Amino acid sequence: MATRLSNALAALLLAVGGAALGVGDAAAVPIPGGQATTMFIPGADGVSLNAVITAPADLAVHRNPLVLQPSGWGMPAMGSLGSAYRLSTGESFVSIEYTARGMYLSGGEVDLLGDRDAADASAVIDWAIANLNVDPDRIAIAGGSYGAGMAILAAAHDPRIKALVADSPPGDPAEALAPNGTPKTGGPIALALAGVSTNRFSAELVRRGLDTILRGNGQAFDTLASARLLARAVPRLNANGTAVFLAHDWQDSLLPVDPAYSLFDELTGPKKLFLQPGDHSTGGGAGQIVGLPNPIWDRAIRWLDHYVNGAENGIDAEPVVTFEPASTGPYVTFDSVAQARQAARTLALSAPATGVMGVDPGETWSQPLVSGPTSAVAAVPYLTGTLAQFGLSPAIALDGVDRNLAGVWRGAPFEQGAVVSGRPRLNLTVAPATADLTLIGILYDEGPDGMGRAITYWPLTRHGLTPSDPVALSWELEPTYWNLAPGHRLTLTVTSQDPVPFQSSTPMGSTVVFASPATVELPVTG
Repeated sequence: MATRLSNALAALLLAVGGAALGVGDAAAVPIPGGQATTMFIPGADGVSLNAVITAPADLAVHRNPLVLQPSGWGMPAMGSLGSAYRLSTGESFVSIEYTARGMYLSGGEVDLLGDRDAADASAVIDWAIANLNVDPDRIAIAGGSYGAGMAILAAAHDPRIKALVADSPPGDPAEALAPNGTPKTGGPIALALAGVSTNRFSAELVRRGLDTILRGNGQAFDTLASARLLARAVPRLNANGTAVFLAHDWQDSLLPVDPAYSLFDELTGPKKLFLQPGDHSTGGGAGQIVGLPNPIWDRAIRWLDHYVNGAENGIDAEPVVTFEPASTGPYVTFDSVAQARQAARTLALSAPATGVMGVDPGETWSQPLVSGPTSAVAAVPYLTGTLAQFGLSPAIALDGVDRNLAGVWRGAPFEQGAVVSGRPRLNLTVAPATADLTLIGILYDEGPDGMGRAITYWPLTRHGLTPSDPVALSWELEPTYWNLAPGHRLTLTVTSQDPVPFQSSTPMGSTVVFASPATVELPVTG
């Protein structure tokens, strides 16, 4: 009952969000040097974009570099004021922080990283060149979260943008809302709630949002122009020669790390990837919003200064890939993501009743499991990842996972420790009770005391299956870099219900039969 009420509330808020703010005209405001000024800037097709301009004190003395800083979802233009102040006072950038169309005081309707958002960024650049003392050959863009998606979109669209910083970007918004066709329990609702009082949604976006929230349609956003945003942007960024800085948090429960991780090596221009523990924007938020010392934005500002201003600050000579392990620990560096990945070991799985990784692959077995929630929860959004950032990942007693409801398989302990680096893959044979099936795989770091911390996880949903007929299913878990302490082992759980992060299409109480062959591919060494 509580779930139905929360879904209905979110649906109502999403629907009325389309009728939110009106936008009035603003008088022209002078642009003084050395302080932030609020005004409206013309975007594409006549839409007014609310902006905060932060300029160096000597704005009129010489040509200045420009950095656009689009706002995050449900955030006003001043959401990047801390990094804007640092860029304008330290590196002489003119910063234009602007609110995307359809949000807060900006006109129009939310475009959700579409063509009009790209055209708006180009229009802001045109206006800055015409009205501010901006050097047209020194232009950059930077953002976090939704603003990072805006930055990727704009840099791919406009070759005048020489350098890009994207912290926690939505590399594939459709996949983020419904990974592998599995709608998230809280993600779409959280975005609706965050934007309902400030954003104006088109009827089409409202329809897609309701389809996801109320009907569990995991494909509702798949046909948007922004689907596979980063994959579509990479060829254009390469053609433009854009210097690309990507940062993300390993445990991001809203906008997963995978697109940045998987596509980074396809970039051919100057590039840098920085990954650290944490949930959505918990790693870089303080550096962007309030300008505090921060490992992400400290590097990002040096990146912009070097590739736009030509500053000899050494950022170009530093490692291309920098990981802080998801389990926390000292930084590790690589020349590429491919170099960081470990070769996969394929281990056959026994029947869940035995629960062993690494049995004879010729072993034949079949075992039914009942669909129901267990103590094996993949993640509690914003809690699990935030705690991981401080080395406090929550642990569960793996002996307490109900073996009638979930498959649990243990590997042998790594006496000298090990490193998990890459994307684990599950290959299972399953016979569903109905045409619809959801499975959630979670890989744990289990200590000698039986307590397990989730290393990585990911769901899979399939429709149109034949009830009771075995089907082979394969899917990858989210990428990770995780240090296993000596004496720890890897433990895998697979369940069909995990209601905290995901909506399941498997009917509660139905029987799902697991069978051989079943394997797990683990990118681990040690």
